[in-house]
Amino acid sequence: MKILAYLTTILLLKYGVLTDAAYNDEHFTNEWAVEIHGGPEVADIVARDLGYVNRGQIGNLENFYLLEHSRYPSRTKREARHITKRLSEDERVHWVEQQYARLRVKRDFIDEEFLDEKRSNEDWNDPKWKQQWYLYDVSRDERETVKTMDHNVVGVWDKGITGKGSVVSILDDGLEWNNTDIWANYDPYASYDLNDNDADPFPRYDSTNENKHGTRCGGEVAMVADNGFCGVGVAYGAKIGGVRMLDGRVTDSLEAKAISFNCTHIDIYSASWGPNDDGKTVEGPGKLATAAFENCIKNGRGGKGVIYSWASGNGGSRGDNCDCDGYTGSIYTLSISSASQKRGSPWYTEKCASSMATAYSSGSFGEKKIVSTDLHNKCTDSHTGTSASAPIAAGIFALVLEANPDLTWRDMQHLVAHTSQCYPLKDNPGWKKNGAGLWVNTRFGFGLLDALNMVEAANPATWKNVPAKHICEVTSKNAKGLPKKISSGHEVIVEIETTGCEGQNNSIKYLEHVQVQVSMDYTTRGDLEIYLISPIGTEAMLLSKRNADKSTKGFSQWPFMSVHTWGEDPKGVWKLRILDNSVDNNAGHVNDIRLVLHGTQTIPEYATEYPRKYTNDCESNDFEEDIREGFLIALDKLKEDLMGYGPEYTPDPSIDVLNARNQVSLDLPALKAYIENHELLREEQKSELLNYFISDLEDGK
Repeated sequence: MKILAYLTTILLLKYGVLTDAAYNDEHFTNEWAVEIHGGPEVADIVARDLGYVNRGQIGNLENFYLLEHSRYPSRTKREARHITKRLSEDERVHWVEQQYARLRVKRDFIDEEFLDEKRSNEDWNDPKWKQQWYLYDVSRDERETVKTMDHNVVGVWDKGITGKGSVVSILDDGLEWNNTDIWANYDPYASYDLNDNDADPFPRYDSTNENKHGTRCGGEVAMVADNGFCGVGVAYGAKIGGVRMLDGRVTDSLEAKAISFNCTHIDIYSASWGPNDDGKTVEGPGKLATAAFENCIKNGRGGKGVIYSWASGNGGSRGDNCDCDGYTGSIYTLSISSASQKRGSPWYTEKCASSMATAYSSGSFGEKKIVSTDLHNKCTDSHTGTSASAPIAAGIFALVLEANPDLTWRDMQHLVAHTSQCYPLKDNPGWKKNGAGLWVNTRFGFGLLDALNMVEAANPATWKNVPAKHICEVTSKNAKGLPKKISSGHEVIVEIETTGCEGQNNSIKYLEHVQVQVSMDYTTRGDLEIYLISPIGTEAMLLSKRNADKSTKGFSQWPFMSVHTWGEDPKGVWKLRILDNSVDNNAGHVNDIRLVLHGTQTIPEYATEYPRKYTNDCESNDFEEDIREGFLIALDKLKEDLMGYGPEYTPDPSIDVLNARNQVSLDLPALKAYIENHELLREEQKSELLNYFISDLEDGK
């Protein structure tokens, strides 16, 4: 049956079952974001003088306003540079940018199966509670003797902690707040409709139920417990709201409004969307969204900073890398990856060095998915992708904030790094121990989120807030030999020496995030791989080869981010290794490198008083990792080449695979020949693939 699982995956990809479609096409709008000082009255005057309508301040960003040009088309493929120029020439306008509708993708799958309601009466009377395997893998009585592999939430509930006092908002396509399992926990002050500009985030119904995504995410966090309906939310005592923002055009100004909406009231934002996970996009937040992040980190939660839980992305089968996504790669977000019911890395997960941790979600054919609320007051057991992981994490963070409301946004990140578990995921390749003794993985971050571990570590009687954050920038002056030439079949190593700003007010002894701003030109960006090696020897993969990325733009000050050196001392020589293993005729230059170190001047108290101890070794077999890479490459190419139904391909009708939408035939000889002649696979990988695919088909499995 192994082959059927993988073929089902291919079918899902081919026929678009992955919710990776755009919810708006890309175009320029008739709105301009401007920076004008002096208050709203001055902005009104400027708008009136220049023939615009002032649509108001952008979120809570002081001095930033949205001006609408009513005589210009609301959508156009061409940028109106002449209008932007005229605005910029007015001395009262300090900055201006025409707004552009961006492609934003929800990170789940389309699946129309609903649950049938059957009653279960152990612990809760919610009929699908016992199906929530990610929260309840063993009974309460067994937890003393059996090692739990779930998120260890039940142990937190047993302490009376349910998320009370925490407010979570889902940034998405709406929230069906009158759903039986949501309405009692609904918070209108954590909700807004940015698409229709009103206070009601209720989703727009249509025949396809396209806008169910936000309701599913919200239910995971705060479904009401013990009410005889659906399931139980991770933080069933928390308040839940939603910001409707994905059911229409998404601009930088709209994202800024969503990210910063009422952040003096909301504690945690959960976002399960981002740029296209197509393996070729490199995009992050714009100027306004970046300012919104910074504003709510600085001013949210009474100055302690809000928590952003962000889905890491579903582009794994396309060879995508989540460090090419500036939202998951932001130092302000907690990027959450996925693990399946069988504790494996799902086929859709992306590798990168910016993922902080992992929560459970869907996996391959036959593995269970996530239970949550659904549109039309229904319940689903089919929530999927990293979309489903980020809300689970948000619910866990809500539990932790009830246990200790004084935690800062950085405290939460330290707790995640310090308490996440590698053991449940130890059979996966890629685990390495960094110089501070923390196990970390490019697919799972620091491991599976453990709610009880986090709550106990965050005990206000013992937890001390981490020291103030410092930033130490190391410019290209400290790098040797720039610019450097690079071409196909070669690599360059850039050495960057730093003292960690020792002797200065911004010195760093204990690392948090590390950013590497890269500027380089290259003829095929997707052929590049980039690795960062710390002075102590920890290697972090910043960029993996992306076959779909044929861009000739290279990178312009792109901030790759890594958490893999968390806790290390930055002092010494860092090495940036950039290579191209292709046989293409590529060429380019590494023009500029800037190393930005984030961390603390002193070691946090928890790290010395309660050092991280692991009960099990999580060492990985890198050969297994290589084999898996071969599978992912082959799966994606099989989808494109063998199932493309081009004019020269005639499928053999003797081998049929049926999925919910289409009957698809595979040509066995063509499949075998394709694997044998695959230029990117080594011989041992080909053998594994032939055994995995061909033998199963020949045996009729």
